[in-house]
This record gives sequence, C-alpha cells and structure tokens, in this order.
Amino acid sequence: MLKALFTSSSTLHELGTVEHEDAVFVLPFIDKELTNRLVEVLIRRALHPGLLVLVDDDERLGFMKIANYVCSHSSSRYFGYLAQDAFPGDGWLRSSIQTLDQSGASLLAFNDGRFHGTLAVFGLARRSWLASLYHKYLFFPGYNSHFGDTELTAIAIHQNKLIYNPGCLMVEVDYEKHQKGNNPDDATLYKLRESQGFGDIIK
Repeated sequence: MLKALFTSSSTLHELGTVEHEDAVFVLPFIDKELTNRLVEVLIRRALHPGLLVLVDDDERLGFMKIANYVCSHSSSRYFGYLAQDAFPGDGWLRSSIQTLDQSGASLLAFNDGRFHGTLAVFGLARRSWLASLYHKYLFFPGYNSHFGDTELTAIAIHQNKLIYNPGCLMVEVDYEKHQKGNNPDDATLYKLRESQGFGDIIK
C-alpha cells in the first residue's frame, strides 16, 4: 500500500531521511482541500507499495526547492514527482515501476494527457541516474518554478533513457493552465544551459 507522509516547507528541516525500497514521491502543494481529496485517490489507485511525501508549501519555497530537498533527504530505487493538479489512473504506481524495471530506462514520463511522453510533467526517475546528473538533487537547482522537468526530459531523450507508457496515467487537471506563463528567468536559464549541453552532461 502507498503510504502518505504530510509535512510543510517550514518544518522540512525536521523531516530527517525518509526511505522506501521501491519508490518515494514528492508532492508539494498549496491547496489543502484539493490535496486531501487527491491523496485518497492516489493511495487507492496505486496498487503498489511506496511512500508519498506531501509538503504544504506554507513558506512558498516553490516546487523545485521542495522537490530537491526531499530527493536529497530520501532513499529508494526510484524517485518521483507529482503536483496537486494531478489525477491518477488505476494502477499508476504499479505500472510505472513495472515499466522502468522491465525497460531499464531511467526516466518515465507519465501520460499527462497533453505531451504524450515528450515531456515528463509528472515523472518517476531511477535514482542512480539522477545521481549522475545533479548528485543528490532531482532538478538542476538554478530553476525557480519552471523548466526543471524540461531539462531532465531533454537529457533523458538525448541519452535514450526516457520511457513512455500510455497506461501510466497521471493527468494534469488545471483549468487555467493556458492563462499561465513560464518564469522568464527560468526560460532564459534553460536556453543558456541548453546551449552549453546542460553543464556538459550532453556532449
């Protein structure tokens, strides 16, 4: 069974190190009511053991910083990231772990209903591969709120380590998504890092 652990960005320093044999997921949130409803569905439909760390961003640290903190203070074969606007398909965790185990890939892009595997909006990564990129972090720590997943996906595609299984369903449900823009500083940083092979990760 998937277990849920609730904490907050103001008390992250008290988290210690969390671990699970298979998968640890981070889910930063600001909407408590929505997230409480979501976590029930995530647990019910996971159909596989794992640990879900839900972080109430009461200090508004942002998605990237929280995800990197939990990644660097956890232990598991795989590390994944979700958000409060996710909605899972049945067996989402079981199918994602099976897909990575059977394929040997390093990054699984969930079927978010929009990008069809070309961008890991929600993803599950092999931790040993992440360590080869940013040491203890999930995303390059220079990003504030966007493009961390874009860079991670671009590297996985270039290294032929990205896998997409349409059956691994985690739909992004955001009715105002089209009205939101990307962080311009993050966009500038991404273009710079892309031109430099993401810190020479891509040769």
